[in-house]
Amino acid sequence: MTPLEETTSNQRQAADPARSVFVMANAGSGKTRVLTNRVARLLLAGAPPQKILCITFTKAAAAEMAERLFSVLGDWALASDEKLLKDLAELEGVNAEPKSAEDLAHARRLFARALETPGGLKIQTIHSFCESVLRRFPIEAGAPPGFSVAEDAQAAALMNAALDGLAADARSDAALGAAFDRLSLKRAEKDLRQLLMHAATKGVGDLDAAMAELAQALAINPEETAQDIIRDFLKDISVEELRRARNGLSAEGAKPQAAAKRLSAYFSASNDEERWDVLLKTCLVADQSKTVNQIATKATDKYDPWVAPYINTLKELVFNELQEIKAHALYDDTLALWRLTSALAERYAEAKAARALLDFDDLIARAQALFHGHEAAWIMYKLDYGIDHVLIDEAQDTSPDQWAVVENLFADYFAGLGAREVSRSFFAVGDMKQSIYSFQGADVGLFKAKEIDLGEKLSAVAEYKNVRLPMSFRTTEPVLTFVDAAFNHPEAAEGMGEFPIPAHGVCREGEAGLVELWPLTPRPEKPDFNPWDAPVDAPEASHPVRVLCDRVASTIKDWLASGEMLESRGRAIRPGDIMILVQSRGSLFREVIRRLSAAGVPVAGPDRLKLAEDPAVEDLLSYARFALTQDDDLSLAEILKSPLFGFDDDADLFPLAHDRGEGVSLWRSLRTRAGENDKWKRAAEDIAAARRIARAQGPYAFFSHILETGAEDGLSGRQRFFERLGEASADAMDELLRQTLDFENGNPRSLREFVAWFDDASGDIKREMERENDSVRVMTVHGAKGLEADVVFLLDAHRPANTKNIGPVLERAGAPPLLCWSKSDDVKLSKEARTEKTELAFQEYRRLFYVAATRARDRLYICGVEQGNSKDPQAKDVGVKSWHALAHDGFARMGERVETGDAPFWEGGEAPLLRLSCPQTADLKAEEPGAKTEKTTAPSWLKRVAPEEPPPLRLTPSKLQGEDEGEWRGDAAGAAYSPVAGGDRYFRGRTLHRLLELLPDIAPEKRIEAADRLLARLAPEIEEGERGQWREEVMRVLTDPQFAEVFAPGSMAETPIVGRPRGLPASARLNGQIDRLTVSESRVLVVDYKTNRPPPARVEDADSAYVAQLAAYRALLQEIYPERQIVCALLWTYDARLMDIPSEMLDHAFARMAKAG
Repeated sequence: MTPLEETTSNQRQAADPARSVFVMANAGSGKTRVLTNRVARLLLAGAPPQKILCITFTKAAAAEMAERLFSVLGDWALASDEKLLKDLAELEGVNAEPKSAEDLAHARRLFARALETPGGLKIQTIHSFCESVLRRFPIEAGAPPGFSVAEDAQAAALMNAALDGLAADARSDAALGAAFDRLSLKRAEKDLRQLLMHAATKGVGDLDAAMAELAQALAINPEETAQDIIRDFLKDISVEELRRARNGLSAEGAKPQAAAKRLSAYFSASNDEERWDVLLKTCLVADQSKTVNQIATKATDKYDPWVAPYINTLKELVFNELQEIKAHALYDDTLALWRLTSALAERYAEAKAARALLDFDDLIARAQALFHGHEAAWIMYKLDYGIDHVLIDEAQDTSPDQWAVVENLFADYFAGLGAREVSRSFFAVGDMKQSIYSFQGADVGLFKAKEIDLGEKLSAVAEYKNVRLPMSFRTTEPVLTFVDAAFNHPEAAEGMGEFPIPAHGVCREGEAGLVELWPLTPRPEKPDFNPWDAPVDAPEASHPVRVLCDRVASTIKDWLASGEMLESRGRAIRPGDIMILVQSRGSLFREVIRRLSAAGVPVAGPDRLKLAEDPAVEDLLSYARFALTQDDDLSLAEILKSPLFGFDDDADLFPLAHDRGEGVSLWRSLRTRAGENDKWKRAAEDIAAARRIARAQGPYAFFSHILETGAEDGLSGRQRFFERLGEASADAMDELLRQTLDFENGNPRSLREFVAWFDDASGDIKREMERENDSVRVMTVHGAKGLEADVVFLLDAHRPANTKNIGPVLERAGAPPLLCWSKSDDVKLSKEARTEKTELAFQEYRRLFYVAATRARDRLYICGVEQGNSKDPQAKDVGVKSWHALAHDGFARMGERVETGDAPFWEGGEAPLLRLSCPQTADLKAEEPGAKTEKTTAPSWLKRVAPEEPPPLRLTPSKLQGEDEGEWRGDAAGAAYSPVAGGDRYFRGRTLHRLLELLPDIAPEKRIEAADRLLARLAPEIEEGERGQWREEVMRVLTDPQFAEVFAPGSMAETPIVGRPRGLPASARLNGQIDRLTVSESRVLVVDYKTNRPPPARVEDADSAYVAQLAAYRALLQEIYPERQIVCALLWTYDARLMDIPSEMLDHAFARMAKAG
């Protein structure tokens, strides 16, 4: 049997639904195909779709698997008998039973059955599954019925608010205050906030029990203090013996005499703290990590042989006593941490409960508790009839809590208690070498343990098999040979399963491929002069990061220009064939995107970006901050220099900002001088319009207005950002708009509150890079998990494992977590925990290298830059080597096949380029349908502001006007007040309307104070004296007895009214808002506020548009209240007068509208 035939046989065994299977699958071995085939065979075997649960690690993986499965089932539904028989034979193997016509009909029906079955196929993440269980049993789980799942941004905002509340409580709570004081001495506010928020999601359960366990592990009495320990220790120190030791050390020799001098301070010390400090300085090295070397010399022994043994004993005693003091400090720090985080977790839980929210951790924890609680038997009874087959993808990344949830589904089955006479099965697939998500709770050791444990349980009740899939269908031979060689060392393979690691089988025999190890980019001997105005986040031209990124960009550019062949495909390399991977989104990540763009290479942008750090979002938030505070000169300057207005420093901004007078804001300068040129005028008008929308309509309308409104050149704000920043900012702008909508769904439409919320809650945007167009992808290795590319660059292979920031919360198996700020604070327990955590970090670092290297299909390029220190990376122990050094070792193990040569693009440096390659000898295969990505050009209309569509006729009563007899005007559907088109002439009227809407509901004695507050917010640019006049105008109306009926209890403000009055055209639709509406038993009073100065004295002189407006209202209200008299009036605020409109005038106005229609 050939390796390919053996692999195919193993795949079929893994997909056989008659047995439970645990699969160990190498990268590229077709595990997704095995999963898909197993589900398909389960359905063929008669398993109901709703009884199959497939758990994937990500939503993208779930979508991909569902897409593959439905593609297979869809093909079966339409296939001929011959084609279907062939497909089923390939799926089940040559030993499968012959298929009857009914079998074929059953296979064809599976597509419809999978779609139409209630509940359907469950292909989902573990969180989605837990959510569905909790929605089914919310009461039993203690979850709010109809709960929502908090997104990361929402959860972060709630946690921040909870922490702020906790800090406020700490002022009056002595224990919390002391805990805050203790921790704040060790960390800055931002770092402490992150620590507390992260630790609060973990928890320690019972605080008292956890701290008692920690005290026992540290071997301390928590009731003691450091002062107690020092006092008791010093009591046992004999002053006479110490003086004798001092005298002996003083005899001869510089080192003993220096020690004697330090000891002399002991006798003149005034307190225990000073005496203890003398002993520390005498007996320990400067960082107190160990005792000093031998103090006493032969001369000392000659003078007094008793001194040396005494000093050696004293050193050990002092060191041990210090360890006990450190242990107490660790205990106190840990107690402070868990006291705060326990209180924080409680507050956070209360905030979620008040909003009927669960976060992602809650989904797992509550589902796990549900399966262990007193209702567990009932829950399992119900679920026992819901799930027969469980399949787990990426099992190596499943956390202990997630495993507990899954195992509970089969607990009775393992125990032989499952009562149903049906076939049940369990399937898991994973690869220890690809476990890279420890920061999300994954435990690589658990994967192997579960394979053994579940294997024993499953084999006891049903047929079970372990399957290995070592062959790669993805990658060419040189890359796989390199990977095997790089990890062919016990230390390099530590944490990756067995050693030696089973060799990767090669499916793509005879297909061209290569691996190149580029020499590390050297650092320049002397850095170039960096101009003062150079971008602060961009390295200078000679910086090795810049040099490396330039070389990668120029290499790719040359490939695309010269038509470099991708030999295995028989075509030229395209941008979409290339993936650049980094370990983190640092300087290299940002710089390579910049250099690719500068070289004209199509690049998809970052795979994940922090929303608040996107340049377009930063400009939009500056716009929002200025809209809230008009004296914020910095934010206004940022707006003016942004792509929205494009101000030049010298020609535009400097003349406005310079010499503008003391106390004159930049905004005032811009408004005052707006008439001097068109650019300033447009900026002043656009910003004023946006500020009015911010006050009146909230964050979504504000940002939408900025992005979608077009200027005279036809470009919207969005397109202006695209012109300067590229379309990579589109995702960030769309996400900002989405977050404004999410915010408005649960909060007041306040721009100020949104900005505060965003600062606390803004998170990352993850872009689905596998769906990008024909562009180079730049990603982190974590983001690339599950993806592949023909050509892969590992850009920062020089970067070592990140072990410097391990901690400060340290854990060891079987021991409670403890807080230890740094190595200098370590005691035995924390040192062991730190060592263990460091080793695990190195192991995951090497697994990350494996994942990165196996993303490549054809070519792998390994690059890096020289580190700041001069230590030879090859001289380090294998277990701590960088990727680049591990790769170098791998090339050394491959012997004569390795080619060496000078890199033609390298300037200087002695290290050669190393290459492993093979030519194309196999026949070329036709590309899969859809594999080719055509570069398309967006149509020209895509970047133009869309013209207004002809609207259905909609009548807005406040716009009905016209001088000629029989003329009336309808308003465009959806049209709103335009600050740009309408200027400021309606601002006073709108402001007075707002006061008349809000103030009647406020107690009379508080109305003046409330009016002043409202005016300050609604009209901050209006002088205080004029605002006072506006207030008095409104107060005269509210205090006048003639308006008692208008503002009577039960009257309604700003009442919307929509409909088509009889007598108007069928296409006409009235959409209005009545300023004040009073409905009594006999009549309906309609009042419309008017702020004209001066108002007309006679009703005959009232504007015909005003009368038409009231006539339209009356026509609709007559249909709503046919038995009541409809009375219409105008309320003139300027002279506080109510003008009744006679019925005859209203009839005449309505007749004009009907006649015009």
